[in-house]
Amino acid sequence: MSSELTIVSEEKTDAERKPCPEPVARSGAFRAGTVQHGNHAPALPRRGDSRVSLGRAAKRAFFYASRLTGLFTVARRLTRKRIRILCYHGFALADEDRFRPGMFISTSTFSRRLAYLVKTRSAVLSLGDALERRRRAELPDLPVVITIDDGFYSTLEVVKSQLAPQAMPATLYVTSYYADKQTPIFRLVVAYIFWKTEAGELHLASLVHDWSGVVNLEDRTAAQEAMRRIVDYGERELNDPGRCELALRLGHLLGVDYQIIVASRLFSLLKKDELRELEALGVDIELHTHRHRLPLDEAEVAREIGDNRMWLGGVVRSQLEHFCYPSGDWSPEHPPWLAALGVKSAVTCDVGLNGPDTPHLALRRWLDDESVSQIEFEAEVSGYAELLRQVRARAKRLTGKRAS
Repeated sequence: MSSELTIVSEEKTDAERKPCPEPVARSGAFRAGTVQHGNHAPALPRRGDSRVSLGRAAKRAFFYASRLTGLFTVARRLTRKRIRILCYHGFALADEDRFRPGMFISTSTFSRRLAYLVKTRSAVLSLGDALERRRRAELPDLPVVITIDDGFYSTLEVVKSQLAPQAMPATLYVTSYYADKQTPIFRLVVAYIFWKTEAGELHLASLVHDWSGVVNLEDRTAAQEAMRRIVDYGERELNDPGRCELALRLGHLLGVDYQIIVASRLFSLLKKDELRELEALGVDIELHTHRHRLPLDEAEVAREIGDNRMWLGGVVRSQLEHFCYPSGDWSPEHPPWLAALGVKSAVTCDVGLNGPDTPHLALRRWLDDESVSQIEFEAEVSGYAELLRQVRARAKRLTGKRAS
């Protein structure tokens, strides 16, 4: 889903692809911090800020009180036949959950999520199985579908260590451009280097020969602008090997070892043989476009789905008939175009549970990540948060009618 993977332009030249610089070992301490996840351009990480807003603290306190009084149990009964689709992206191999808490989740937090599903006797189903059972009106109580977007390498580690041992299926939506290139996602790498550096300034001429000036990295606005300029330059002016070289130089200038990032595969996608291994472990590999974009143009949509399907079709045995909208962006025009391409279901990032009337090409999900507390997770999975949203929506409609 993350917009960090969106490909702005194709390769600038037909130069032969070369791998990123060979990684070398070097020890290094990981530094904590958090970052806001922007929709279009990477946001400058905010160091050491782990505060919870008063509003969110009050919300959590309300959920604790609701659970204590048995309202979560009531909600589970009332929503027991609605499908809960959970959405994940990356799983932390090192400190990614502190770098991008809205995108990555720690393995310990994910383990607590799965333990809760087991405790509440939730039925974890594959997406295809859940939709077929919904069609036949044969859903078990508390059906849950685990979906994972993009195809980060860390997915393999989590499936092998946590999902497969518990026979829990999952659906993985793979965007194939970076899976094919096998280079780290450029935007994420640049943002990570800026987050991790202890340097106080960046000499731009040392990064790009015809640039000038010195960026004060303690000046948040200046650092943000520099980071966006670097990302824009790399995506619009360089081919993939060129972006690798630029990230290597940036890491050198800011004292962050890019080669360690490459070797650890923190921001790299799964290889073909790893996707096959996941499929053998019970993961359904599905469509997520090739370049992580879905234009509002039928021919371009067909191109994205076609390229994605062709690449994945040479790797896995899946029917490739389920789809995830990149970054959750979709329009009413998209579903009929997807249906014409043989897509049977499509998940959005619209929050909510899925009942018998939820359109199969506009399925709702709920995004879970490290920034979400356990009580918030339980409120969503129990259906309590969904019932509250419905009450608020009805109250708003009634208020509107009275006003008119």
